[in-house]
Amino acid sequence: MNLFYLLPGLLLLLAGMALKKWPPRQINWLYGFRTHYAMRNQQNWDEANQYHPKLLIKIGLIAILTGWILSLFLTPVVALLILVALLVVMLAASIVITNQHLKRKYGS
Repeated sequence: MNLFYLLPGLLLLLAGMALKKWPPRQINWLYGFRTHYAMRNQQNWDEANQYHPKLLIKIGLIAILTGWILSLFLTPVVALLILVALLVVMLAASIVITNQHLKRKYGS
């Protein structure tokens, strides 16, 4: 099996772990979960940057497992296309889920 199928998931897993261990302290445009709602105030920023890394870790684990399974049953090109499409959907969903979490917790 090729490590290439596991690499996207490993990168997301490592990114989530890094953000969890070293969350950004202040609102900035370089590092952290940066949406309009998350950057509205420090309270939203802190909560978003605690919540979103947990999602990234879960997505990374799912992507590792999915990449491994796809590599067993499909041709390399098809497996990678499916994995990339799945990652795009999951990452977009993680942004929506994190913003919904902030809105539930702090209101609009």
